[in-house]
Amino acid sequence: MVQVKASPASVTVRNSRTGQLVTVKGAGALKGSELSIKPGLDLTKPIAKQVLKEKPKAR
Repeated sequence: MVQVKASPASVTVRNSRTGQLVTVKGAGALKGSELSIKPGLDLTKPIAKQVLKEKPKAR
């Protein structure tokens, strides 16, 4: 998808296959925040379930 326009709380992208515009609400809302998100975390799925599924690290 190609980014078309942006506002502080949402991003509009165009689907390259269908040409349809889709607004992604909340995109960029945490920009500039100190919140760190682990690589590999899928924000389209329930976050708590993904975090609880992770194996504890050996000490």
